[in-house]
Amino acid sequence: MTATPEYVVRALVPALVAGVACYVLLRWAAVPLLAHLETGVEYALNVLVIGFLLPEYCWTRAQRRVSGHAAPFAYTYGDAVCAVASAGHRCTGTVLSALREATGRLGHQGSLCGGLLGAGVLLWAGLT
Repeated sequence: MTATPEYVVRALVPALVAGVACYVLLRWAAVPLLAHLETGVEYALNVLVIGFLLPEYCWTRAQRRVSGHAAPFAYTYGDAVCAVASAGHRCTGTVLSALREATGRLGHQGSLCGGLLGAGVLLWAGLT
């Protein structure tokens, strides 16, 4: 594989910019972003759960108007959706807090290695 010098320069400059951006992101911005991401993922899961529970709610209301009581499976479905949502909250909370702790412990050398890795990947993709 032979590359012309201008081809290498065109691939090297964005790779260096991306490497510096990765370093800055890992060193100073990742921990606060992950803290806010945890809250955002929690809100998104809540909206998803509401979307799954809304048809059951509408069906139960209609059933109560017609027969006076809810269908027996309605409560089981609601409990199952809430159990899955609770497991999702616990899993995402655990993963995101572990990521936040890990990025908080990187330091300058770890962030520099991450930036160099990001630059190397982008440079390799630009040269191939």
